Amino acid sequence: MWEHRNTIKHSSKRPRHLRMLQQLDNSTSITAELLAGARALSLADRHHFELNLSDLLDKSTQYKKNWLLNVIAARQRFERQQANFEGIQTLSIANSKLIKWMTSG
Repeated sequence: MWEHRNTIKHSSKRPRHLRMLQQLDNSTSITAELLAGARALSLADRHHFELNLSDLLDKSTQYKKNWLLNVIAARQRFERQQANFEGIQTLSIANSKLIKWMTSG
């Protein structure tokens, strides 16, 4: 009974498992991220794009999951950094105008 349970639970032919694998390989995930490219990433995160699509799709499921999560996190981190930088720039411009006004008398 226990062996039957483990066979069912860990089988790679379960419909849900097959659906998840297909979603991982389809155009809305890894392919889309590769097409988006590394432009919107910091230099430290661009190493994720050293593999081409066919090599990446040949990797294990766990590798592909980790790759996708890392790329998504890297994009979010870059967006936060850019927003923070733009905020600092705006603040800097405002501060420089204030300082200029204060020193001009």
